[in-house]
Amino acid sequence: MRHMSIVATAVAGLLSAVATTAPAAPRGVEAALARLDMAQKEMVAQADVAKLAALSAPELTINAPTGRVLSREEFLAMMRDGRIGAEEFDRTIERVRVSGDTGVVMGSERFTPTAASELGRTYGTAPLRRRYTNIYQRHHGRWYWLARHANVVPMPPGRSP
Repeated sequence: MRHMSIVATAVAGLLSAVATTAPAAPRGVEAALARLDMAQKEMVAQADVAKLAALSAPELTINAPTGRVLSREEFLAMMRDGRIGAEEFDRTIERVRVSGDTGVVMGSERFTPTAASELGRTYGTAPLRRRYTNIYQRHHGRWYWLARHANVVPMPPGRSP
């Protein structure tokens, strides 16, 4: 009986530790930043260059999944002329962190490029699985999109994103 009590106590302790270390749903400022990040995804999906320009900091720098580093101006030009374009675009936010005036959003994306886009010419129009990080900076009470890194995750043959 004593053995069962020790095992039960150990299991309860383990479950408590897991529950306290599992990522919680974002609250407050983190939840607001998560909503902004999903709005940014919609801006890209709809090729809304005007809204993307308004959201983007002048220093926006993107490490693109095409293997190039883009300035704000290069990114917006590519959105305008279709070199960046999505047939479908889904995003899953996995972590949001805010420290002072800096916010970081990380997660995964399923992105189906248009045929005319750089990704479409490189990978075709099949859905791509990507990892991403967006960094935002708060200035005078407003969040601006400051930086992004996105990369295509290679899929083993026969698997889909």
